[in-house]
Amino acid sequence: MDEQQNDERAEDVAPDAGQAAEAAGQDEAKSEDLGQAAEGAPGMPPTGTGAAAEPPPLPPELQSANASKDERTYAMLCHLLALAGIVFPFGNILGPLIMWLVKRESSPFVDFHGRQSLWFQVWAAIIVTVLGVISIPLFYVCIGVLTMLLAMGVGIAAVVYAIVGAVQVSGGKDFEYMWVGPWVRRSMS
Repeated sequence: MDEQQNDERAEDVAPDAGQAAEAAGQDEAKSEDLGQAAEGAPGMPPTGTGAAAEPPPLPPELQSANASKDERTYAMLCHLLALAGIVFPFGNILGPLIMWLVKRESSPFVDFHGRQSLWFQVWAAIIVTVLGVISIPLFYVCIGVLTMLLAMGVGIAAVVYAIVGAVQVSGGKDFEYMWVGPWVRRSMS
């Protein structure tokens, strides 16, 4: 009886030969990757240069190439529904919000693009509102015209950026809003 228990324990402790070879291969691959990183292999972000390094590539579940046609269509709609702000007050926020709430559970890809569009439009609305409010008292000093033009420029840029996002996502290209995209990606992890 003791002999049988010892054999079972030995089988539990001793790794399979295939697992050992796989682990050794992974260790070699890691050491090769580290060696290339130390040599400054192409594609590696610069270290210590002070310049903003490129963000890491999107994970596979967030890449357009891996998304189905339906997922790309829903992601495109998340971006395009921001154009509802042209017709309805705060429609630029409500459109992406409704689409995101309806489809966020079905796909991480749609969830990512819905969050991006929603947060970008929230920030654009805040900036336009603040600039609009600031411009009212500044009209008497003639600077208000500049702040109102700046608010209109931000609003137009938000509309154009939403269209660019929709076109790129529907065309199978990866798209991230600057500043908002990397933040949304980190929040999903």
